Amino acid sequence: MDEDFEQDDFDMIDPSAKRVLVTLSQFEKGLLVTVDLLHKKTGLMPEVLNDAVRHLSKSKLIDIPDAAKRHGPYDFNTVEITDFGRQVLAKFG
Repeated sequence: MDEDFEQDDFDMIDPSAKRVLVTLSQFEKGLLVTVDLLHKKTGLMPEVLNDAVRHLSKSKLIDIPDAAKRHGPYDFNTVEITDFGRQVLAKFG
């Protein structure tokens, strides 16, 4: 686990991004979650979901395997939670 990630870092994550992270953690490791399923499970609107995914990706908590591929109003097509994302959620979530 990245030693530089602290409780304060987790606390500063936007609630919508936390909702996305928690939702992704409910899927098996290695499973790519489609934008449609993520939208359905989180109930977040496209702009909010895009922002949450962008933030989590920059923090290395999730991965966007094919970042160039987009789906409708979304800036991504599929995402998956990283091992680091699971560790952070287990420790601070």
